[in-house]
Amino acid sequence: MKSIFKNTIIVAALVFGAASVSNAQVKVGSNPAAIGTSSNLEVEATNGNKTIVDKATGKVTIQDGTQGAGKVLTSDANGASSWQPSIPASQDAEVMLSAKLTTTQSLPYSGGGIITKVNFDTELFDKGNNFDLTNDQLTAPTSGYYSVNVGFSRSGTASNSISAFIYVNNVESGQGNLWDGGIPASAGYTASASRMVHLNAGDVLDVRFRPNFAADGISTAFLQIAKVSN
Repeated sequence: MKSIFKNTIIVAALVFGAASVSNAQVKVGSNPAAIGTSSNLEVEATNGNKTIVDKATGKVTIQDGTQGAGKVLTSDANGASSWQPSIPASQDAEVMLSAKLTTTQSLPYSGGGIITKVNFDTELFDKGNNFDLTNDQLTAPTSGYYSVNVGFSRSGTASNSISAFIYVNNVESGQGNLWDGGIPASAGYTASASRMVHLNAGDVLDVRFRPNFAADGISTAFLQIAKVSN
């Protein structure tokens, strides 16, 4: 009888011990005496960052200071992980600008085409405030690739040709003429074109027009710029 009672106690102890192990919480690293009530496992660094395995769901939470909504876990060349935006930051359109000219601007001609900066007078929007209406120029906040879209409507009536250029740091950007074709003898001629340019942080961009055969003018014009990639 004593033997049976003794064996019963041993079995009960083993069962109880197994249950305790199955429900155990494990804390590794700093502050080992404290663990979240919903955690099965916590690995904590000295700065308080930690990796957690949830007791109920089994989900893993990595809190390393870079975490945030919508981010993805990526590694560097050495395999160290961190949370990064799920899409490139430039896709958040760091630069998004729309400006226009609403009053007629003359384009002088004197024995040859004179290149004149377009005097935009209205901003429809300018995310980041990177466009200066006083100097009619965009200053790139960061290096990357920028989409530039330009258009105009002429005010002159004689046959002519008007070219448009993108200037970067007061030098023609190398993109060539945005357009350059004959204009019939009538008012209201319109044209537009787009280019992709690379700008370094601090580069200054503006748009300039040149009449090729005689003085002319533009009654309206627009400029749209967006950063599309780093």
